[in-house]
Amino acid sequence: MNGCFLLAGALLLVAFVVHSLAGNRTYSAARPDRNASRAYDAWLMGRCGMQMIGVDLLLAAGFLLAAGGGLIPRCRPLEWFVALIFCGWMAGWLLSLAVERAAGRHYRRLWQWVLFAVVALLVAIGAFR
Repeated sequence: MNGCFLLAGALLLVAFVVHSLAGNRTYSAARPDRNASRAYDAWLMGRCGMQMIGVDLLLAAGFLLAAGGGLIPRCRPLEWFVALIFCGWMAGWLLSLAVERAAGRHYRRLWQWVLFAVVALLVAIGAFR
């Protein structure tokens, strides 16, 4: 058993549920009129991205829970790859906020970067065990 992987997987599973329910509700509220073709096209592209993120969260959670519970054999390169993915998500999120010159409140309100950092750290620690 690997407690770090189990905790990271549980966090991602919770994030998947929140992303699917609350994230979908929030994103749906921003839906522009279908006749505003460019805005609607951009919104649809973001909607597809939302679904892809949901799949990533669910698959990573499944992998970490299975690896943490000893249901699948260890694969350190894959474990490090997952850690790097979440490091990349954290860096991308923070870079996006910085490029958009987001106010400090946005860093606190859009806190997903903290989740990505915690998951990356837990997976990295778990990969050493």
